[in-house]
Amino acid sequence: MAQTKALAITILVAVVFAALGYLAGQMTAPRTGATVTVTSYATVTSYVTVSRTVTPTTSPVAVPEKITIGLTLGLSGAYSYASTQGLRGIQIAVKWINEVYGGINLGGKKVKIELKYYDDQSNKELVPSLYEQLIKVDKVDFLLGPYGSPLVFVAAPVAEKYGKLMINWMGTSDVIHEQGYKMIVMVSTHSGSQMKPAMEMVKSLDPNAKVAIIYKEDEHNRLLAQGAREAAKQLGLQVVFDKSYPVDIKDFTPIFTEMATYKPDVIVICPHEADGILAATQLAELNINAKLMIMGFVPSLASFKRALGNLAEGWAGTNQWSVGASYTPDDAKALGYEWFGPTEEEVLNLYKQIAPPEDFPSEHTGAGAAAVLILAKAIEKAQSLDPQVVRNTLNTMKVMTFYGPFQIDPTTGKQIAHKEILSQWQQGKFVPIWPPEIALSKPVYPIPTWDEKRQGKQAVPS
Repeated sequence: MAQTKALAITILVAVVFAALGYLAGQMTAPRTGATVTVTSYATVTSYVTVSRTVTPTTSPVAVPEKITIGLTLGLSGAYSYASTQGLRGIQIAVKWINEVYGGINLGGKKVKIELKYYDDQSNKELVPSLYEQLIKVDKVDFLLGPYGSPLVFVAAPVAEKYGKLMINWMGTSDVIHEQGYKMIVMVSTHSGSQMKPAMEMVKSLDPNAKVAIIYKEDEHNRLLAQGAREAAKQLGLQVVFDKSYPVDIKDFTPIFTEMATYKPDVIVICPHEADGILAATQLAELNINAKLMIMGFVPSLASFKRALGNLAEGWAGTNQWSVGASYTPDDAKALGYEWFGPTEEEVLNLYKQIAPPEDFPSEHTGAGAAAVLILAKAIEKAQSLDPQVVRNTLNTMKVMTFYGPFQIDPTTGKQIAHKEILSQWQQGKFVPIWPPEIALSKPVYPIPTWDEKRQGKQAVPS
């Protein structure tokens, strides 16, 4: 009888242990290192407690040998200057991350960036197939957009199709980010907002100023002019002349002759490089003066200064960034942003290593660098190379580089923090004059006349 009872108890305990082993094996730990305790009671005079630590099956970050970023650039064709300057900025950022910073921090290791790019010849017809090649053949991890809104318009759908994150550095049309794309994020100020600071400055200088607006018939410059027009109206400035011109213009004489009859105080021109230089040259030839002349980014270009010489004095231009108007770690701290990347001094030193000595950085240089820096920081924060995970990380990032603050609208990827800078040629230097918090000089208003500048007079702030 005793042997039978002992055998029954042994069998019962064995069954209990088997059941408990099965239950514990089916459980997953709620958090790393958590201890799961299972207690079971048998019908015998004592109970059995099983304690087991279950380790979750979380996959470590797969750390690659390199992170490849791909893009196309108009290294030939109409966008060659801006694209070349953008490439220099991109190369500066890659060089700083790889050689100074040591690589992107990923999975406890430092991973270097590799750059892959093609010349799209400033031709939007070539862009989609080149981005397909970057994704399908070159197997890049992330994308940067091309230069120019028309080209970004046709690149963005390719990135969206394959679920690749694209950082848009200088396709500033607002409309690009209004198409419902989820995988494109902007680092620069959008076209529709770029002229607002200029109009605010004009209002502060001359509340009753009469304004003329002339713009190129392309997406970017239409939005630029629209922003100037709307800002002028909101500020109570009078727009006395408002006219577009064709993209292949060869002569501004008819437009400028008509404009002159309205005697504007301020002339605002929204062009690209070649037509902007032509416009400034022909205004001088026609001897049409105004108290202030403003363009988009063109006055910041070395080619503008070379073409006009002392006649460039007094010209103002809107810029995403310019030398002397960089943000600093102290600015980041004061404004509540996390700082990342090189200082302006480091950027200029790196620029000298890759550019001809007669060149100087443009806004495109700053934008290209910022795109790489922001992407690198997002990868670090996400601790992932999954494009969607990095895209989600960008939604909450509030980071500042030398280029300025970065913060986006999570839904559209539009840039909402970066501010346009207005600079002016004064005494042979292109210096920031607006907004006041970043200005290095006061605006010159009115500017010298063409005849005065031909005699050597310069724009000198009072």
